[in-house]
Parts: sequence; structure tokens; C-alpha cells
Amino acid sequence: MPVTQRSSRGCEYVKPDGLQCKANAMVGSGYCYFHHPLKVEERAVARRAGGIERSRQAAVLPLDTPDRSLATAGDVVALLAATVNDVLRGQLDPKVANAVGYLSGLLLKAQERSDLEVRVAALEALITNEPMQSEPHLDPDSENREFEFVESGGKQAHGECQ
Repeated sequence: MPVTQRSSRGCEYVKPDGLQCKANAMVGSGYCYFHHPLKVEERAVARRAGGIERSRQAAVLPLDTPDRSLATAGDVVALLAATVNDVLRGQLDPKVANAVGYLSGLLLKAQERSDLEVRVAALEALITNEPMQSEPHLDPDSENREFEFVESGGKQAHGECQ
């Protein structure tokens, strides 16, 4: 639709339900672009152009394209790089690329969460399978930050804080 100037007055068109159009009238006219009687052909051309653009099929990958491995962050980075290149070459619709980018972000977050869950489970297993049998005794007056463990059997072990 071409840029048209508007006035501060409202459109004079009265709709079939009796309500007046609330759009601003074009400068030098009592009607808005959509109701101006001399803009009928211009509006029809704009509608056709919009319909042609809307009916254009999005550029997507063929159905027989093999699935890509997305098991690692590196796999996802490779997919994103390929997607960017496909968009730049006009082989992939930017809307599809946006979806790929968004879904890749979700996938990376899910992978990170899964990795953290595995690590937490491993730490919990270590804690529950090997109960703490000693308590650290720190000497607050010590300059060298040494500590000693006194095990439940009375045996002592020494260490150093890092």
C-alpha cells in the first residue's frame, strides 16, 4: 500500500451497520484509503499482490532430507551455521530459520538441564553410598591453614586447605 497522508479528520464512510469508519481521512479527502472511491483499483492491485505473496510456498527442506544429529552443542552449532547459510542463499525461508533457531535454543537448554540432572544424581549416589565417617576439626589459630580429620575409630589424618 502506498504511503498516503492523513488528515486529523475521520473518514466519512458509514458502514452497513450504521457505524462510521473510525480511520483518519486522507488529506484533501473525506475518506480513508480503504473507503476512498477513487482508490478502488489501487486497493485491488494491492490485494492481488498480497494474495500472491501469501500463496508463495515457504522454502523448506525436501521430505527425504536425513535427520541431523543434535546430541551435542557442537551438532546444534553446525545446524545453526548451515541454516544461516541456507537463508543467505535463499534456499530456506527466514521464518523456518527462525523456528530452527528458537527450537535449537530450547534443545540446548534441555541438554544442559539433562546434563545437570545426571551430575546431581551421580553426586547424590556418592553421598548416599559413602556416608561421611569423619568430621573436620579446624584450628582457627593456625597460620598454615592445616586441618585434621578425626575418624570415628580415633585414627587421625592430616590435610591442608587450598
